[in-house]
Amino acid sequence: MQEVLENLEYLASKKDILGLKEASSTSGNHVYQKLPSTSLPVDSVIYGRDFDKEVICDWLISDAENVNHHLSIVSIVGMGGIGKTTLAQHLYNDPKMEDTFDIKAWVCVSEEFDVLELTRVIVEAITGTRNNTKVLDLLQVKLKETLSGKRFLLVLDDLWNEKRDQWEALQIPFNYGAPGSKILVTTRSLKVASTTRSTKIHQLEELAEEHCWKLFCKHAFLDENPQMNPDFKDIAKRILKKCQGLPLSLKTIGSLLYTKPSLVEWESILGSEIWDLPEEESNIIPALILSYYHLPSHLKRCFAYCALFPKNYVFQKEHLILLWMSENFLQCPRQNISMEEVGEQYFNDLFS
Repeated sequence: MQEVLENLEYLASKKDILGLKEASSTSGNHVYQKLPSTSLPVDSVIYGRDFDKEVICDWLISDAENVNHHLSIVSIVGMGGIGKTTLAQHLYNDPKMEDTFDIKAWVCVSEEFDVLELTRVIVEAITGTRNNTKVLDLLQVKLKETLSGKRFLLVLDDLWNEKRDQWEALQIPFNYGAPGSKILVTTRSLKVASTTRSTKIHQLEELAEEHCWKLFCKHAFLDENPQMNPDFKDIAKRILKKCQGLPLSLKTIGSLLYTKPSLVEWESILGSEIWDLPEEESNIIPALILSYYHLPSHLKRCFAYCALFPKNYVFQKEHLILLWMSENFLQCPRQNISMEEVGEQYFNDLFS
C-alpha cells in the first residue's frame, strides 16, 4: 500500500509538467481519449457512404460561384464511431475540392474550445508555418489577410462547443473569404450544429448489413469476400449484429478477430458480457473495450500510460518510448536487441 501511495504521489507531481487539468463534471461525460485526426484517410475505400458523400459534396461545391452567397457552414452529425471523420476525410481529398477551393485546411478541435489556441492552430494549418503568437487580434488579422479574396474550405473535426458567443468570436476572420467559402463541421450534437448556424446538416445513419459485412471482413480476413467455414461465418454474423452498424466497432472487432485463429476464441468474444454494458456506464464503445482487454499485459500498461496525456496530445514515438523505458515497462526478450528496439515494437503493435 505504501508503495502504491508513493507511486500516486509521484504521478501527481508530474501533472503540471504534462499540462494535466482536473476534469470538470461536464467533460467527464465525453467519450474515450483518442488520437487527433488528420486529413489523410486510413482506408482508400469508404463503405456504404456513397450517397452521403454525394449529397455533402454537392452542398460544398454547388454555390461556389454564387457571388451573393458568402460563408456557408455544413455539419455532419452522428454518434461516436459512426464514421463522420472518415467521410469528411474522403470529401476533403476529393479532386472536386481541389478544383473548387483556393485554400484547404483541416483542424481537429479539442473538447476545450479555446478561441485563441484554436485560431492559432487554424492559422498554422492554413499557412503551413509555425505561429507562436499569443495575441488574438494579431492572429485574426493574419487570418483575415490570408483568407481575403480566397475561396476556402476549412474542416473542423470533432466540434463540441455549444456557446454561441465563443463560436462568433472564432468565426470573425472567416467572413472575409471569397463567396462560396465553406466550413465543414463534424460533431455528435445537433445543438453544436445549431450553434454554428449551419446552413446544411447531414445526419449519418448506421451502415447497412451488406456494407457492415464487407468492412468487417476486410479487417478480419483482409478480404471483402472471404471463403470461411460455416461455423466461423455464423459467429461472424452474430458479432456483426452487436456492432450495431458502427464502422469503428466493425473495424476494431474485425482487427481483433484477425489475431484469433480458433473458433473457441471467436465464441469467447461473442459471449463476452462487455457487449451488454450500457454506454453510460462504460463511456466507450464495447468493441474498443474488448480490443483493450485482449491486449497482452505488457502492452496494456504502455497503452494505459498514454491516458496521462491530454486529449489531442501529439505523441512523438521516440519520446514516448523513452518514457516507457523510464517506467520499466519494456521487457527485453533477448540480449542482442536494444531497449529502444523493444519500445519501437511495442509502439507498432499498439498504434499500427
